[in-house]
Amino acid sequence: MNRPLVKVLPSIIIKPRVGLTRSFANEANKSDSSLEHGLMEIALHIQSHRDVAAVLRPEDVGRFGSGAKLRPTVELTASLLSEFFAEANLIKIDRVVYGNEFCEHLIPPLEQLEAVIERAAAERIPLTLVTPYVSDSGIAKLRPLLESATRAPSDIEVVFNDWGVLGLLKRDFPRLIPVQGRLMNKSLRDPRIMGAYRNDSGHEATLVTLRRSNLDSASYTNFLAKLGVRRVELDNLPQGVDCGFTSQGLHASAYVPFGFISTSRICMAAGLHYAKPEKFQPGAPCHHECQSHLLEYTYDNSPLGNRDQKFYLKGNTYFYTHSEQMLRTLFQQARAGSIQRLIFQPYLPMKWERTEL
Repeated sequence: MNRPLVKVLPSIIIKPRVGLTRSFANEANKSDSSLEHGLMEIALHIQSHRDVAAVLRPEDVGRFGSGAKLRPTVELTASLLSEFFAEANLIKIDRVVYGNEFCEHLIPPLEQLEAVIERAAAERIPLTLVTPYVSDSGIAKLRPLLESATRAPSDIEVVFNDWGVLGLLKRDFPRLIPVQGRLMNKSLRDPRIMGAYRNDSGHEATLVTLRRSNLDSASYTNFLAKLGVRRVELDNLPQGVDCGFTSQGLHASAYVPFGFISTSRICMAAGLHYAKPEKFQPGAPCHHECQSHLLEYTYDNSPLGNRDQKFYLKGNTYFYTHSEQMLRTLFQQARAGSIQRLIFQPYLPMKWERTEL
């Protein structure tokens, strides 16, 4: 049964100090420069320049407006980040992340990005700009943002989820640092199925395969290296994630506490007010209907024993939430050096803000 609800949320990122206890034995001898200094980054995904901050307390997450349905997950994540990585209950923010990965209609206005760049520079906090998969019109919307990022006082990372965006970066914006986004990772991520394997010790051999992705292909990672890509972003998969590919020199960033299941150019929210024959058309006019609608789905007839599992549709993208077990396992991997950056999103990453500075 599907039970829709309506909610809207915000996002952030953070950085932790690292110890060296390993959880996955096959992920040894990492060579990330941050680990050489005994550090693991925490990044905060922000909604606007007003969210740029050098530290975060667990009790601060309420201000991001994650909504009643998702607030427990966000608060749990902040509490565990504090448990694993905070000093004196303060989570040090090493980087801020801004932008949208899933929809070109949610690409932020230029004025908003410039305000974020200015505030981040004033706070001396590095900035990452995330971008979605795009059409030609999306490329045109990104170009002025990339031009502004190039003029920033310090180098900015740009996360690409589209090969065309990477081509644009390499050709016209070589100063910007390309990072492969999580949408480019080919992984099995349906929580209705994958979550059932995680808790069944009889499927250990299967888990070894299910935790891997295209990043475990040497030819693919060599291809990324030739294009100057040294960092990739990941989801915390329901079945767990194998970060063995980082032994090849790639650095890994992982998002918490929301993972995406699937995304599409067709948006259910945008079609709400259309007649039935006109719904679900690609390229339909967007009025940012997703900002006021959140659908919650309850999967309560699973044959696998994982009943009452919820997932969410926000705009054009389905998301799942991370359980405490998933978060603890991921944070142990981060402590062990398998993951060099955690990106904290305290709301579903589909927020769009009008130009009101």
